[in-house]
Amino acid sequence: MAEVAGFVLNVLTFYGIYLILALSFNIEYGFAGLPNFGKVLFYSIGAYLAGSMSAWIAVTVAGFAEGEPGKPVYCAGPAYTAMTEVAKTSVLVDIGVFMLSLVVALIVGAVVGVISSYPTLRLRGDFLAISLLALGEIVRIAAYTEYWPVCGYDGLSGIPTPFAWMGDAGKYAYTALVWVIAGGVYFTVQRMTNSPWGRALKSVRDDELAAEVYGKNIARVKAQAMAVGSALAALAGVLYAFHVGGVFAADFIPLPTFLVIAMVMLGGPANNKGVVLGTGVIVLIDQLLNASVLNALGIPLPQGFLNAVTYLKYVLMGVIIILILMFRPQGLIPEKPLDTPIVRRASELVSTHMPTQQTQAAKENTSDRQDKRS
Repeated sequence: MAEVAGFVLNVLTFYGIYLILALSFNIEYGFAGLPNFGKVLFYSIGAYLAGSMSAWIAVTVAGFAEGEPGKPVYCAGPAYTAMTEVAKTSVLVDIGVFMLSLVVALIVGAVVGVISSYPTLRLRGDFLAISLLALGEIVRIAAYTEYWPVCGYDGLSGIPTPFAWMGDAGKYAYTALVWVIAGGVYFTVQRMTNSPWGRALKSVRDDELAAEVYGKNIARVKAQAMAVGSALAALAGVLYAFHVGGVFAADFIPLPTFLVIAMVMLGGPANNKGVVLGTGVIVLIDQLLNASVLNALGIPLPQGFLNAVTYLKYVLMGVIIILILMFRPQGLIPEKPLDTPIVRRASELVSTHMPTQQTQAAKENTSDRQDKRS
């Protein structure tokens, strides 16, 4: 029973994290038409920042001054225990580190997003996607081979949740917090995309030349889309780091990017409600295809199949994306006109005057028939 409860809690937490990621990709690809295949890069930036900041502050508070030669002080073995103890005994430090990580990740993610928007001015389609994908891999390999920021191939462990001082109840509190943040992000993204800014994104996506003729600054619009999307991805990375209690460079392979792509494509590009649905389906599939989950649920796996589960996810996500593109390119919930004030006003005017126009046309037709009879 406890294992099932833990599985459900884990699925709910990852759903909130991936919903933020999917909404960020929907802004870039669904609304702005930017195929950011380096989404995992910005996701990892948030995790690296959260991990290194929380670890450094914790060991500083605990009084650790020296570590192993050539390594950050928080990469020493005793530092992991110290981080947990500080979180349990100092509520203000625990919550303060979490809040500071969120703010710093949002700012750094937005800045990196603006910088990465410059290739979008020269590259299009497949070339842009491959370039951003390669950039994500370069950063992952660099983090894996260097001890800074997350202790290289050893990884950084011992990162407590902001509710570590609550004991076992802290897990439930953290899941609730992730859902609150995800709900706030959904509401914010929904308001932002259903606004004149959302219309600008769509205009750049559909026809850059026409958008420029109508006075849109293409470079600025793309930079804004990348900044907002990257900031939200970094925010998701922070939530991930505190949820799993560690940051390992090897975790940030391209798979999360393709999971997010499948979520948006399945739900419906440029439709935030569709993203909510698509995220739920893909997260459930992703979590069920974990070797540890399958073992906990009593599903036996053949010997040697454990390491193949990750590659099976790649294959399955690829098949899902291909099937969607072939049979349902608009997704489960197709894109709809933006719900901006001017669109609502136009709809009201049409609905108000349409009956009058129809009635007037009917009267004219009746009058014409009477004239012909006479």
